[in-house]
Amino acid sequence: MQTLKVRKNFLLDSDAIDKATRILQQKHKNLTQALDLYFQAIAKDPSILDTIEQSATKRSGSFIGLLDGKVGDIDFSQMKKEHHEDLS
Repeated sequence: MQTLKVRKNFLLDSDAIDKATRILQQKHKNLTQALDLYFQAIAKDPSILDTIEQSATKRSGSFIGLLDGKVGDIDFSQMKKEHHEDLS
C-alpha cells in the first residue's frame, strides 16, 4: 500500500485517493470539497461515522463478503444456547 504524506501524522492511502478522485470528478467536486462535506456531516450527525466505517470495511467481490453483517460476534456457548432455545 502506497501512502501520501500530507503532514507528519497525516497519511492517506494513495490507491483510495485515486479511486475517490475519479468518483469526485464525476460529481464535479474535488478532494477539499469532499473533506469539507465529510466534516460538516460528522458535526451534524456523529453516528454517520459508524455507517462510514461499516461501508469502508465491508468486503466485496468474494464469498466471505456476502457474509458481512450476517454473522454475529457471539461466542460458541451463547450460540449453542440460542440454538437449543430455538429447538424448544
